[in-house]
Amino acid sequence: MKHYLFIITLFFSSSLFAVAKQSPVQLLTQVGDQLFSEISKVNNQGTASKSEMTAVVDKYLMPHMDVKFVSYKLLGKHIKGIDRAQASAFISSVEHYLSATYAGALMKYTGQKIKFEDDTNVISGDFATVKTQIIDTSAPTIDLHFKLRQSKDGSWKVYDIVAEGISLLSAKQKEVIQRISAVGLAQVTTELGKK
Repeated sequence: MKHYLFIITLFFSSSLFAVAKQSPVQLLTQVGDQLFSEISKVNNQGTASKSEMTAVVDKYLMPHMDVKFVSYKLLGKHIKGIDRAQASAFISSVEHYLSATYAGALMKYTGQKIKFEDDTNVISGDFATVKTQIIDTSAPTIDLHFKLRQSKDGSWKVYDIVAEGISLLSAKQKEVIQRISAVGLAQVTTELGKK
């Protein structure tokens, strides 16, 4: 009996290790396949509601987003002096904002081909960049770069998307920092949570 338990434990721990050691390209390919397959089911002929699309994003995409890292980057210089409750509320609002933003963008997905470049040189230390193309036969190809960060457990999470050379995180960071300076952290936290 102990022998079987040892084999089962070894199998599950090696399976978990394999998942943790998944490359950034493998992760994005797997998440993309699941996400776009589910979107196709939900958004049949463009009929998905925003709440249905948000549910898909929350289930398939958000677990692979480094929301805490994104939140701290968005705070910029305003990170100094905030307490744990303020940080927690801000992170929650950023998560809501990202989910709503991606759900809105993905409602426009109508079956375009997504191609992840399988480049072995995507990793640089704890960071990685995966080049991606959205190919549509009736429109110009869109170049995206997914920026990922490796966590302490070895898993990779997305923290930024660079679309046609423009970092979405950098653009939003400038806006958020200016807004916090103008109206305060509490107001910006509320605004992000309502988007």
